[in-house]
Amino acid sequence: MKLRVDSPIITVGIKITNLLIINLFWWIGCLPIVTIGTSTIAAYSLTLKMAEDSEPSAITKAFWSAWIHNLKHGIPLTLIFAFACYSAWISWQIFDQVDGNPMIFLVMTLIIILLLVMHYLYVCPLEARYQNSLWNNLHNARRIFARFFLRSLGMLVMLVAQFLLFTQVTPILTYIGLFCGPVLMFYTTSQIIMPIFRKLEKDGTASDGMSITGNKDDHEYGGIY
Repeated sequence: MKLRVDSPIITVGIKITNLLIINLFWWIGCLPIVTIGTSTIAAYSLTLKMAEDSEPSAITKAFWSAWIHNLKHGIPLTLIFAFACYSAWISWQIFDQVDGNPMIFLVMTLIIILLLVMHYLYVCPLEARYQNSLWNNLHNARRIFARFFLRSLGMLVMLVAQFLLFTQVTPILTYIGLFCGPVLMFYTTSQIIMPIFRKLEKDGTASDGMSITGNKDDHEYGGIY
């Protein structure tokens, strides 16, 4: 029995291989720590394409070109995320350790977590797909979260479930998660987000102040698109 090059088995095998490669590159790109955001944006630049079966053939060149291109926004996103997480942790520690458990610090912790989710669930995919300022993409991320609230909530539940699967079940799954966990979450997110992006692009300018402009498909860098 001969398998055609374009057979479903070969296609799926190539896609899985590409995802594993992207996962490896993501870990390498995260090594400077401050470039975690940059590496995540670079991964999304590929998984968003893969969600529509239009990924580039040169995965290595595509990822690292996107990584370099997105350093300017990726590093600030990493630092903002780290500062917000640290602030939430400090607020929780004060709530947990201070006598009387002052509720104001619990409320502050929950508010910070909510703001993180509202902005960071979408900002990296937005950075990967659109030429926009960092401020506008953060603004757009919040608007998309609110406009597609139920879909965003469902996606968040799926991502949390995947994270818990790879970190809280067995050590074997944790080990497996190192090789496929991050990129599986990126690919899951991309599958859900691409229909949202297509709808926003079709609708044009939004009435609630959203600014979706400058598709990176129209601005090649490093031969990615």
